[in-house]
Amino acid sequence: MYEYVPRHRIVDVLKHVRNLLRQVEPIDERERLAAERREIVAKYIISNLPRTGPHPTLNAVAEIVDTFLLTIGAAHELFGYDLEAIRQYDLRLNSGRTHIVESYVFERDRIVDVPLKLAPESTFRSNAMLGDLVSEWATGVPIRALDEGSGDKPGSFYVHVGTDESRGSSLPPGSLALVNSIDMAEALRPNPRFIYLLQFRNGYRCSRCIVSHGKLQMLSSTRDYIRARSFACPAEVRVAGRIQMFAHALPQPEFESHDRLRAGRYLADLTLPWEHHTRDELFLDEYRRFQRSAEEEREIRELLIDVLKSPLTKRTERRYRHPGASEPHISTLIQLTLLHFARYSDSLRIGGLSVREHERYSLNTIINARSVEELASPIDAVRSLRSEAVWNPRRREFMDWLVLLSFKFPGLNVREDSVVRLSHSQALSGLQPTIAAGSWMLLKPLEGPPNSAVDRQRRGWSRPFYVLRRGMQFLTGYLEQDDAGYALLSNTDGIPSKERFGQDEMTSLHSVAGVAVPV
Repeated sequence: MYEYVPRHRIVDVLKHVRNLLRQVEPIDERERLAAERREIVAKYIISNLPRTGPHPTLNAVAEIVDTFLLTIGAAHELFGYDLEAIRQYDLRLNSGRTHIVESYVFERDRIVDVPLKLAPESTFRSNAMLGDLVSEWATGVPIRALDEGSGDKPGSFYVHVGTDESRGSSLPPGSLALVNSIDMAEALRPNPRFIYLLQFRNGYRCSRCIVSHGKLQMLSSTRDYIRARSFACPAEVRVAGRIQMFAHALPQPEFESHDRLRAGRYLADLTLPWEHHTRDELFLDEYRRFQRSAEEEREIRELLIDVLKSPLTKRTERRYRHPGASEPHISTLIQLTLLHFARYSDSLRIGGLSVREHERYSLNTIINARSVEELASPIDAVRSLRSEAVWNPRRREFMDWLVLLSFKFPGLNVREDSVVRLSHSQALSGLQPTIAAGSWMLLKPLEGPPNSAVDRQRRGWSRPFYVLRRGMQFLTGYLEQDDAGYALLSNTDGIPSKERFGQDEMTSLHSVAGVAVPV
């Protein structure tokens, strides 16, 4: 997440960028004044940089973003920070609790492949591989072309389902869910058929629910007995959004089941992160919502100090949970973000640094450019993609699924990895929610002979399941030994099904490594 960069290397990069920007001829008085200001600020930054410490302040990074037209990720990378790693550290340190996670991609020029044209609608009526559903791809597309920047109030966001809060949740622990914002009318009268993200003063939960006479009742999605849960709504709980889909890695580890929301010493406001007005409000609210044990906090602090090579005292932490004029160093801000279950983009945005990055450049792009003409306009990339693409009614499904899978499985290559789309729902015993029609499955070859006896001892999302390909057919189910061969067990329309096959078809059997499921 951090590696020290000598100041002379940073100075060389900034001088190179300044020389590039000098090639731009101002076309009006406004641009001329902006160029003059850039020269003054650039000279100040370059001359003072060798005397600064290893970790810059947020103000210094913000000045570099504005002066040298770098993206936020590029300005951090210049000083040795990898902002994309924050998402992985968050899941490593905070996976036990359900919380809203980072969805902004700071690596704006990351290359992705995007479906350009899809197969005829009739192709979607049967199970099919992703490669057969996309007839043409747009390759080499920078991710900035798909995301023109985040607003202050996102229409959708992502939530990680805590592994320590599994019982009573309508989604499997450890999954990543896409949440759509809802209006006030739906928040006060949620539909019990849908799964919602519920915000409490001491945590979050993904659950079906009903509201009646000012009381919200959480509904269990399993047959396990769970005591009735009733909360005053909207005084004690807020219906923060509706779950659209979730992605989950398989098979799921067996987590300890808990039957209650954690009690906290303090209670937070029912306010979503981006609704706060100041950074200290955000950190104080999340500190109250998510309490850690003393041992857990000590271990996390030691790890962050080791990774970022920067101490964080409790006095400093308390200072930034209260109003004040001081701005944190970047190392401090990253640690505060992770300690408080926050998103780094919110920590920046609420602190006054805009995350809208039109006409900003990545570090590699601007370092490798030898003339200003080599800096392709990010806006042109967006317009080019939109003008050439043939938008299909299923575009939203594909774009949402691909983004969700890329967050859950960072190494996924959608064009090369085996991904199958299910045209019909697939009911497997113990799985809630059901694997609905339109779900995607990530397949992987078997690493060895399957052990169905061991598989049978596991339950729910912890039990491995498999896909057998027979020509154009894809059969899904649990694996069991059947005489000299095997059988896949499934359930279609409430009717148990057993599909037998022999050793000669084992090469066509794949395990399911992950799913993306609409709910």
